[in-house]
Amino acid sequence: MSKKVSVRNRPRLTFEEHLRTISHESDKIDEQNVMAAISGLNTIGKSILPTKPLFYAIDYTQASYRVMTDVIQEFINEPSEAFLEGGIPKLLDIYNRDDFKVYNEHVFTTNMAFLRSQPVESHHQFVFSYNFRIRHRKGHDIPIYQRGCYLTSPETGLPLYSFGMVLNIAPFKRDFLMHHTIEKTGPAGPLLMADHTYYPHEEDKLLSPRERDILQYMADGLCGKQIADRLDIAENTIANHRKNMLKKTGAKNMAELVAFACKRGLI
Repeated sequence: MSKKVSVRNRPRLTFEEHLRTISHESDKIDEQNVMAAISGLNTIGKSILPTKPLFYAIDYTQASYRVMTDVIQEFINEPSEAFLEGGIPKLLDIYNRDDFKVYNEHVFTTNMAFLRSQPVESHHQFVFSYNFRIRHRKGHDIPIYQRGCYLTSPETGLPLYSFGMVLNIAPFKRDFLMHHTIEKTGPAGPLLMADHTYYPHEEDKLLSPRERDILQYMADGLCGKQIADRLDIAENTIANHRKNMLKKTGAKNMAELVAFACKRGLI
């Protein structure tokens, strides 16, 4: 009887190691299956995306939506008509309050300052992206990612319309951090012009990225030595990080620290 090996105990396989070893498996390729998979690439999005992209168009002069696709029903279980009729007030009603504060005071103001620094005739070349949370009809928040552009006034350079797409990123968005980028489109591809990270909750600033990694491993049940091996650092360093995290958060023990991090979406 063959012995089962748990996933946790299996040797770690890096991408480079995989490329070196898998070349010997070329004789096991079923070309018919490969071609069938390639021919189905045009429909693969239906199976790998949590939802289809949502498309929108906002008329700022009327504080209304000119376009809101039916995908919004899959996002929050509300029909597109609710937004076409309710306009911007409807969006603000479901916008997470903490995230909207960041958008209102940081993301939007940064976008406007950037547009003012650029010639009006070039505004159509820029794509503005950020993530935020909206409330589902049942009461819980859904993290979404929005990419869009502006149609601006020739006189003031301020937005008249906004167009773009939105994706549901709930399957892989666990923290509450908001990421905001500005890109310039062109023949050579997008050029990153600005990149910002915002913290809707001040306590999210408490833990560094490395501390979050360590805490995630702890939550997964790994001991200090195992974490040290994974991160290629000294075990004493793990212990120091643990002490610092307890001090920063005011947690009395590791169980309380993990509970705090889970509640705040830090891990």
